[in-house]
Amino acid sequence: MTEHETAAKRIPLVIGNGVVTDGLELFIAPGAVRIVDGLIEQVGPAAQLRTDDASFIDVGGRLILPGLLNAHHHLYSSFAPGISPLGPTDTFVHILENLWWSLDLALDEEMIYYSALLGVIESVKHGVTMIFDHHASMGYVHGSLELVAQAFRRAGIQGLLCFETSDRMGREQIERHIAENLDFAAQSAGSDVYGVFGLHANLTLSDETLQRISDAKPADMPIHVHCGEDRADLQYCRERGYQGPVDRLHHFGLMTPDSILAHAIHLSERDYQLIADIRPIVVSNPESNANNRVGTMDRSRITHYLLGTDGMSPDMVGTLRSHFLLGHTVPLDELQRVFFADRYRIQRHFFPSTGGFSKGMRADIAVPDYIPIAPLEQSNVLGHILFGARSGHVYLTIADGKILYHNGNLTFVDEQKTLEQATQIAKQLHQTYHRIGPFSHDPAGGG
Repeated sequence: MTEHETAAKRIPLVIGNGVVTDGLELFIAPGAVRIVDGLIEQVGPAAQLRTDDASFIDVGGRLILPGLLNAHHHLYSSFAPGISPLGPTDTFVHILENLWWSLDLALDEEMIYYSALLGVIESVKHGVTMIFDHHASMGYVHGSLELVAQAFRRAGIQGLLCFETSDRMGREQIERHIAENLDFAAQSAGSDVYGVFGLHANLTLSDETLQRISDAKPADMPIHVHCGEDRADLQYCRERGYQGPVDRLHHFGLMTPDSILAHAIHLSERDYQLIADIRPIVVSNPESNANNRVGTMDRSRITHYLLGTDGMSPDMVGTLRSHFLLGHTVPLDELQRVFFADRYRIQRHFFPSTGGFSKGMRADIAVPDYIPIAPLEQSNVLGHILFGARSGHVYLTIADGKILYHNGNLTFVDEQKTLEQATQIAKQLHQTYHRIGPFSHDPAGGG
């Protein structure tokens, strides 16, 4: 810890002259949050909390929210904008083969770190203080999660990391994927950035591999998996005698209440029943689903879920808006539950001192760069976020009581220098990607 950080820990910090709300029952306007030693000490009227012993940040009437969560991200995709597919993208499998699998195969040590750091920077600029990241770098496996973790630690945000276990590189590589997940989980246990077990999707995992994972993984280690993202995933499972992707994971003992299932679109009746019984963490990714043309999650069957971006963007407010616009009239009470109540519950499951403004909680705060003009009250907070804030670029982000971003300035990294370095690295990645060419994989070959 630097001297500056140590001093910041000792001096109370008050974020005030805004609307303090958790989107549920807490609503104080004009309100303030008092932070001491990285923790929430008090919330209340701004006039009462502004004291001479504390530093004060005036947010000018903006919303003061608990820090946001991206429940399914791919930080390794940070260098993907502008890259051209290497072949047709008319099906989901072709999108994987002609873009993503060649891209992740091209990643080296420097590319992994800087793609993670850029992704974290952009997430912080959008008020995100916790990320559940699903990493893949098939050409650089050992130590890859530690590189991603370094980017998290540099900013001071929290997260869950995993490596995408897949048979697509051949079964001889599976042990390396398993080891990376297990080794990082062991070394990171109890920290602010720790490991869960990553799986790509049923369609690139053989029965033999799923059994090996089940045998190797501690029973209390959650999985993070793409589940039923495309119809090909459901069909793959049915062709092997299972009723669906959730049923297949359950058969191998991999389904628990803290399993993270991304997408959950193409499912069977048996899958829906298992989700209702086990109650895993389902993450919908509306913008990615629209981009890949894979359909939408059935919200009449899955009523409790979180939102993620699947690497499409760092913007959770924008994702919430897309979910509303693409979701065929998603009721506002459902959006409120998803964006606030369900999110807080899952954040506290993995990191108990987060997800709200209660005294003693970790001080993670997002202040959208939006000043409400129309009347704002407890009942219409979500409407202001959807149609006022719109995109989630923020005025202020605080994590663990430390200012990470304020009024256009990052505090934890030299952004200009980082961008200059990243520009050269991105150029190298694009060149390597084109040298590799399209990645051919036959899902049916998985056994």
